[in-house]
Amino acid sequence: MELTTPAPANVWDDAIRTARARFTHIDPERLAAFISAQSDVHGPVSIEDFDTLTDGSGMSNGIAFFTAVIDRGEGPQRESLVLRYAPGVSLLQQKSFEDEFLTMQAVHAAGLTVPAVMWLDADGEGIGAPGFVMERVVGEIPASAMYSRGPFAKLSNEDRHRMMLEPAGFHGRLRKAAIGADRVPHLLKRGEGATPLERELSWWLKEAQLITEPDDPRFLRVKSVHDWLLANQPPVREATLIHGDAQHCNTIFRNGVPAGVLDWELAHLGYAETDIVMMVLTTEILKLTDIVVDDTPTEEEYIARYEAESGEKVEHWAYFKLCMAYRYLVGQIFAANALPNPEEMWAIVDKIVTENLAEAKAASASSQQA
Repeated sequence: MELTTPAPANVWDDAIRTARARFTHIDPERLAAFISAQSDVHGPVSIEDFDTLTDGSGMSNGIAFFTAVIDRGEGPQRESLVLRYAPGVSLLQQKSFEDEFLTMQAVHAAGLTVPAVMWLDADGEGIGAPGFVMERVVGEIPASAMYSRGPFAKLSNEDRHRMMLEPAGFHGRLRKAAIGADRVPHLLKRGEGATPLERELSWWLKEAQLITEPDDPRFLRVKSVHDWLLANQPPVREATLIHGDAQHCNTIFRNGVPAGVLDWELAHLGYAETDIVMMVLTTEILKLTDIVVDDTPTEEEYIARYEAESGEKVEHWAYFKLCMAYRYLVGQIFAANALPNPEEMWAIVDKIVTENLAEAKAASASSQQA
């Protein structure tokens, strides 16, 4: 997958800084009172070193790091924790912190590298904003502009290439764990439709509907791709839990391997091919929005690493490439207010959609002829 349309450098970093400047203020004393009220906590809690993240990855959620002195029945202990909370005005209109909390519980219980979640404030009455507290995993997180900043920018081409393939291994292990609806039943209500693909396609279409007018050309473009995907669903295996946002910047690395995978708000019962496609797309798009680098993993290498870890073969690759491009197109609509050059980013993604739609149509026609 090779992209050639230019875009402004570090567009995602600029967007993240703009979004985070508007985030909800969190009162550490109120957070301490919320933790103190939990059933597994004995006595009052004190909070130190409270730091709200204002830079880094992600523009759809607030992040605060803090140290809490907590008594869980064995005397006061210092714990390094993270608060993940609603930013105020959410990019995702259907976001559910409760769903994310329950999903992370299930993944952690399966023995995969995800931070342990502790306390949920689903409606925000305790903290002041919906959110949850989880353990802090020590390590390095790639920047959104991962080629020019952060841990990847400091590596040799060889080491960066190796580390960029590590998330594909994690998602292979997630597929091998085969976390189904019995362990994440809350995700059955995500989207509407008779099949897992239909439910996920409808979820993204609703995101577009909630922020555009029915005659908006951007919505009509999204709707046309949605309709083709819906009408041409391939026969696929039983759906299992997938992350849904497999960008490299959602992985904490320690000693070169994943120590924790973050940001499960888009997790759903689906097919891991879309997560692998996201890694491929992110790898190439960032060469347009950040800086150009050499020797990044190829599409074939990401697939091979995933298949080696999962024990499964990638299926219907052209269809799932279009599924992810469709999601990116919706994302350009709801992120437009935070992007400094939304028209240029729309043009990049729309070009990807056009190319992937042609490829998916060709693959579908070939399959029918066979």
